[in-house]
Amino acid sequence: MEIPVRDVLLWFGLCLVAGYYGGLLANRLRLPRVSGYILAGIVMSPSVFHVLPAWFMKSSEPVVNFSLAIITCLIGGSLKWGNIKALGRSILSITLGEAELAFILMVTGTYLLLPYLLDLSVFGDGSPIIMALLFGALASPTDPTATLAVVHEYRTKGRLTTTVLAVAALDDALGIINFGIAMSVVLFLISPSRGDVNMAAMVLDPLLKILFSIALGFFSGYLLNFMLRKAERPGAIIALTTGMLLLTFTTASVLGIDELLSTMSLGVLLTNVSPHAEKIFSIIETYIEEVIFIAFFVISGAHVDFSVLFGSWMLVVVYIGIRFVGKYTGAMAGGLVSRAPSPITRNIGFALVPQGGIVVGLALMMYQTPGLEDVGNIILNVTIGATAIHEIIGPPVAKFSLRRAGELKGGQP
Repeated sequence: MEIPVRDVLLWFGLCLVAGYYGGLLANRLRLPRVSGYILAGIVMSPSVFHVLPAWFMKSSEPVVNFSLAIITCLIGGSLKWGNIKALGRSILSITLGEAELAFILMVTGTYLLLPYLLDLSVFGDGSPIIMALLFGALASPTDPTATLAVVHEYRTKGRLTTTVLAVAALDDALGIINFGIAMSVVLFLISPSRGDVNMAAMVLDPLLKILFSIALGFFSGYLLNFMLRKAERPGAIIALTTGMLLLTFTTASVLGIDELLSTMSLGVLLTNVSPHAEKIFSIIETYIEEVIFIAFFVISGAHVDFSVLFGSWMLVVVYIGIRFVGKYTGAMAGGLVSRAPSPITRNIGFALVPQGGIVVGLALMMYQTPGLEDVGNIILNVTIGATAIHEIIGPPVAKFSLRRAGELKGGQP
């Protein structure tokens, strides 16, 4: 059935208006606006009050991808070399600690607990270690989108703000590596002829994807910097920047590399090389940022499916709990080893709670892998349920961590 364009625009317009008023309500409750955007989406969800039709959710992917391209560019734009140079050792140490400890604890914890949470007899031999490895592969990535929204709303500045955005960006790369390694081991375990699996190639593949994604982003950033030399009007700057971001995102998708890492790398290149960087990001934040955040978080909230959440609630709780312990403990250990300032060591673990975006994509890839359909379905449901919880609690927790560090400057106290 062909859907009229006016119907798509109607529901998209409703999302923007509802999200705006949801943000106002959240501020009155002393919550970040992004919490209101998410709540507005949940209320209108096809699984709650059935305001938004199911076909709209399926047709909203271009809006989500466009929003992610802008948001990841803004995240990259926050990673100025001058700001992170003094914290370089801490950033690397904290990233390794929180990403890898979350991975290790998730593998160990789910391996030990799965026999008590699921009937594993229907999955065949070796399913506990297979499922544990796959859950572990999803524990490392952090979604910095909610944290970025809180940072921009309250205009936070300081060492924790700089560190958390850098760590969240880097641990996505580590998460992709962990995913590639875990998948290579799992495919080796389930292969009828284990000798047919090229382990070296499967470990090398995610590393090459990361390198090519960064290279594409840097190339696009240099090209955009060249095109902006004679662009003065805000409208022209917005047109060129968003156009190049969409081209970069689409090219990465066609090449089979990471779209979000590519657009984030474009932002990193701009903020560190381009003399136009401050003007570019200021214009984006002034003219289109709020529309992007409302669209993304309202639609993300509308994807929350409470039937999935309640159907796998025990595994969801275990996943969230183990991941938080790994993130918080690993980040604190990394901060102590690198002698990071106390406000960073004590608070960064809370700011790394949000998760979504890339992890749902990785879970979907698992589900679509031949031989992993059964366990992949369980993992996909748990991931979606955990993402729903993280979407709801992430922004208030990020605000809490920034306030404890004394970096909450604007907006509500």
